[in-house]
Amino acid sequence: MDVDLLFFCTTCRGKSPEEIASLRCTIEHKVRTYKRGECIAVQGTRISYLYMLTKGKVKTEIISNSGLTLSVEEISAPYPLAAAFVFAEDNRFPVEVTALEDCEVILFSKDSVEKQMAKCPGFLRGFMAFTANRVQFLSERLKIFSQKGIKAKIAYYILQKDKKGSFELGRSIASLAEYFGVERPSLSRAISEMVKEGVIEFEGGKGKILNYKKIEEKLL
Repeated sequence: MDVDLLFFCTTCRGKSPEEIASLRCTIEHKVRTYKRGECIAVQGTRISYLYMLTKGKVKTEIISNSGLTLSVEEISAPYPLAAAFVFAEDNRFPVEVTALEDCEVILFSKDSVEKQMAKCPGFLRGFMAFTANRVQFLSERLKIFSQKGIKAKIAYYILQKDKKGSFELGRSIASLAEYFGVERPSLSRAISEMVKEGVIEFEGGKGKILNYKKIEEKLL
């Protein structure tokens, strides 16, 4: 089976399907399938391959030694899993990856990925850009996690979503509670209190920032 590398390759993104087919750009790989609820990768295990989710949807979580779980994100295909860690010196999965629905994952060996980078500058540029973006994403997650208190987390998240005074959560309250690592009732209560305090308006996942000074004070 031929597998194209369009996800990473900046050179091929502008080409027609016919031009891409003529390149015969393939890479050695393995294919694995997972049922809903199955563990795709265990946190802390070595990463021997570049994992590309080609079908389905997964969730990623950080599990502490005490058993506490922090939701990181939900990922839909097509998307690489832990690509930023493949070439790390201590290359281990930073998260637990679980299938939310039936999934297909293609595994590319590190050797074959290195050969593709040497062969195709477009692939190398795309891979580097992707890993840089993932580092930015993880940095944002750490900033949210470091905010003390639920209202501080909400304030930081809303300010990141702010568009000229309006914002949209982009997640359900249940999903956002998982994202923050807090209980859903506690999150709902904190949002209601911020509405009563005149900091924000909020209804149906959308809202407005009424007082920038007050919402920024939540971060202090």
